[in-house]
Amino acid sequence: MIVLTSEKPTLDLQALVSPPLHAAGNDVFDAEDRLLLRVREPVLISVPGEPERLLGIDAATPVWWTEIHIAAASAEARHLAQRCTETLDGTTWADR
Repeated sequence: MIVLTSEKPTLDLQALVSPPLHAAGNDVFDAEDRLLLRVREPVLISVPGEPERLLGIDAATPVWWTEIHIAAASAEARHLAQRCTETLDGTTWADR
């Protein structure tokens, strides 16, 4: 998933997870320490038209690009990714 925001996003994964899940840096793990989700550092996109070229969606630039990768094919990981996108409150793009 990719989230585009007009302001540099901050995401507190510790606040979004509860046991048995735990966060370490930009990663979230399950009770068996399997990686569920990784949030990449935001990147500022300032080239006009770049979001449309890459994603096919219109977005004013500059815009912050944040990638959320789901590492496990589980409902729990997908739900957590959705919570992250809602918290970032931007335009979301997903290829699945």
